[in-house]
Amino acid sequence: MSQTAITLAFEQWKASQAVTGEPVLLDEFIFANVPGLNTDKAIDRNEVLPPAAQIVHRQAVSRKGVVNENAVVHSVVLSADVGDFSFNWIGLINKASNTLAMIVHAPLQQKLKTKDGQQGNVLTRSFLMEYNGAQTETGINTPAETWQIDFTARMAGMDERQRLENIDLYGAAAFLGDGWLVAKSGSQFYVTAGAGYVRGLRAQLAANQNITITTKPVKVWLDVAWTGTLTSAWAVSTKITVAASLADYVQNGVQHYVFAVASIDANGNITDLRPKGTLNDQTASDALAKHEQSRNHPDGTLNAKGFVQLSSSVTSDSEALAATPKGVKIANDNAKAANENANTRLPLTGGWLTGGFGIKTTIGSVSFGVGNSDVYIANGASNKFLQLKHTGELKYDDKAVYHEGHKPTADDVGALPVKGTAEAAKKLATARKIAGVAFDGTSDITLKTSNLDDAGTAAAKDVTSSSTDTTAGRVLQVGDFGIGAVAGVSLTDANNINFNGFFRMGAAGIHGPVANQASELIHCQYDQSTGRQIGWRAGRPDEPLRHRTKMNGQWQGWIKLYDSNNPPTADEVDAVSASKGGTFLKEVAFSEGVKIRNGTGIYQGEDSAGFSSNNLMLKSWNGIGFYCTLTGSEGVTVYVDTRGGHVEAKGQIKPGSYENFDNRFYTKTLASSTFQKVNTVSKGSRGWFKDSNTGMIFQWGIENVSGASTRTFSFPVSFPTGCASLVVSNNKERTEGENSMTGYIKSSSQYSLSNTAATDRQICWFAIGY
Repeated sequence: MSQTAITLAFEQWKASQAVTGEPVLLDEFIFANVPGLNTDKAIDRNEVLPPAAQIVHRQAVSRKGVVNENAVVHSVVLSADVGDFSFNWIGLINKASNTLAMIVHAPLQQKLKTKDGQQGNVLTRSFLMEYNGAQTETGINTPAETWQIDFTARMAGMDERQRLENIDLYGAAAFLGDGWLVAKSGSQFYVTAGAGYVRGLRAQLAANQNITITTKPVKVWLDVAWTGTLTSAWAVSTKITVAASLADYVQNGVQHYVFAVASIDANGNITDLRPKGTLNDQTASDALAKHEQSRNHPDGTLNAKGFVQLSSSVTSDSEALAATPKGVKIANDNAKAANENANTRLPLTGGWLTGGFGIKTTIGSVSFGVGNSDVYIANGASNKFLQLKHTGELKYDDKAVYHEGHKPTADDVGALPVKGTAEAAKKLATARKIAGVAFDGTSDITLKTSNLDDAGTAAAKDVTSSSTDTTAGRVLQVGDFGIGAVAGVSLTDANNINFNGFFRMGAAGIHGPVANQASELIHCQYDQSTGRQIGWRAGRPDEPLRHRTKMNGQWQGWIKLYDSNNPPTADEVDAVSASKGGTFLKEVAFSEGVKIRNGTGIYQGEDSAGFSSNNLMLKSWNGIGFYCTLTGSEGVTVYVDTRGGHVEAKGQIKPGSYENFDNRFYTKTLASSTFQKVNTVSKGSRGWFKDSNTGMIFQWGIENVSGASTRTFSFPVSFPTGCASLVVSNNKERTEGENSMTGYIKSSSQYSLSNTAATDRQICWFAIGY
């Protein structure tokens, strides 16, 4: 497996870049072949670049992209014109400082170049670095997704093409031999090992698999899907499902295909539903079966041709006989006669009659008719009729039948109209009871509440028996639960209230808002286990309000409410009292000045080990002195004379800037213009030296160049203006008189080396520029 690490050297260099405000620039990949590299071992973050002899290739960063504000990616593409070499070590560096930033240890890999008919390979390597502020510090703003390549769509298309090609060969499903055959051993059903195709996916069962059948009839289905991940090998996943029906489906974005391989009837008999072999094999099997059937001359059925017996019967229900023309004629004649008879009848689905009609049975008759737009139903035995008039009235034997649409009038029923005048009361022919009290119409009666059980008003309800009576349905009295009373309901324990109301409690009461004091409180109950109380000390307008809450049946502590008469103390709001003083435990910032009205100054740092006289005091008259009241050597050590404009100190004065001293001392500017600047160098098999005083840059290196070829390289560092000279030579003892190398300056950052010899050469080069 591969290992990855960000070096400690990078962290130190990145910190120095942040101090100077320079960007974190990583611009070169290094590939090396390190012998004996253990890729299972974690990388030491102190690791440095491999020796020059192990470095096989260097190449500038091809692309940079930002993933998020704390992650950036650097990529390099090794094209087919790069090679040949093998590598197991990759590093990402800053070329200017030769700082190694990130390392990967990987299994040995080969990079081939296209040449002499050999097709080279193209490799892409990306380093993702994650640390706080990565985007800001590197200055990378291009999203990584704008240049990363996604091959998944291409690969998915290839997989789908292969699946469809298999369908062309095997159809919707095909099975080889006994593969996926459902069989039974005793009472145990199982699926036979083997192979088959479902929707073009090849499904392999390595061993027989038992299945459980709980209900019958049922079918056995083979469920297949093509699954895998971006970096894993893809394969067909299979599953056996026992169900009456099943259809193709998509689960978690994966397409599943299903096919019924067998059906099992209620008696446990198995029917094999598997098509055998390819489409050609299946077609041949069908043709052979049809041919065999024709040679055996079977009897005809509803589903297959065959021999049948003729019959002229028109009453037989056989499905194995064929009708003769005679039988067909008899049936046709009967149908024709029935049709002619039916033409004069009312269809079962209904229709219109042009006259009246009746129903006659052995016990009587009923006739129906229409006259003068009215409908009549007459009873033949009683000669009575029911009439539905077109005006909506209903009559029986010519007498009105009242209904919702035709209500009787007061006169129709001998009643007094609502707005009529009542006659003098008369004694009822039969006495009646009203709410249980006898009434005959000759005198008034009196009803009591006991006679009004169903009255539904307070008149029929009992009043409460006490000021805290919570019996359902009772009527409240003045003072109940403290409502309307001069004083609230008296109680001794504020925790025992379980109903809404107004209450008072003496000093001996417990759990009140103020311990050992008379108090008043209001209780609001949400449910049996939840409520809230608001309370105060009785008769004391200067006392604050308090409240508390009951949750899950448990009362919380009382919480004081602040008001203008009862403001919070400094301690209660985590403040320092203006009148009593106190201690700030952390740094305090003032948006304006601080005025001190005390002749003794400011005391600072006083603690148990010292005393006020040996601590800092600020006094002002002629100046500000950092003053100690002790005499002798413990006296003033620093004095600022605000009138004379000078500072006196017994020790050194160390300013943050020395610009004020430039006219009196030998300055940095003068030194920089007089003395030579510090030169910089990058040592190695490919290195450079910069003369900081003149700006001249000297670079060198040794490169591998294949026989009879030209190869382009990048200078270790680019020349700001250009390369002035390039000198090349063979890195080989001279035994032959050949001059097999040339060099060409391509730009300020690149050069090419040509090897005219037939074999590979190492070419030394030296470049000068500025």
